Amino acid sequence: MTGVTADMSRYKDKITELLRDFERRFQVFGELETEFAVFRSPFAVKAADLPVDIQLEIIDLQCDQDLKDKFASSDLGTFYRYLLPGYPKLTALAAKVLSMFGTTYLCEQVFSVMNITKTKLRSRLTHKCLNELIKLAASQDVKPDIDAIVRAKRCQVSGAN
Repeated sequence: MTGVTADMSRYKDKITELLRDFERRFQVFGELETEFAVFRSPFAVKAADLPVDIQLEIIDLQCDQDLKDKFASSDLGTFYRYLLPGYPKLTALAAKVLSMFGTTYLCEQVFSVMNITKTKLRSRLTHKCLNELIKLAASQDVKPDIDAIVRAKRCQVSGAN
């Protein structure tokens, strides 16, 4: 039984360490909880609980029935477009929250390309070769700016009408 107890103790230590790492890495989300609450439901938050610089905008917003109706009938990204230019602090907060997770898409996309490229049938790929294949796959999404290319070219105009 001592072997089982030793294993359990080792697993407990590992899980405790993982929990500490998780809490440390994501503690910033706890610090941003107020901003997340304002972003997700600006009509439900109490203005008195918010920083002074945004309180007046929240009070004005909560008194605007047209914006309340727009909030109920649209998604968050669309709703915050209606706030420009009258609510600069709220739109800045929305931009901050909306852009917070924008970079994860690229990581997930590259990871998907890697998983598609390195399959069981292609398990002998070296890291260097896999890296080159991923670069090639990622660069295929690059779209040329046709309008800029055309503007940079000199057109030959025929003399006949």
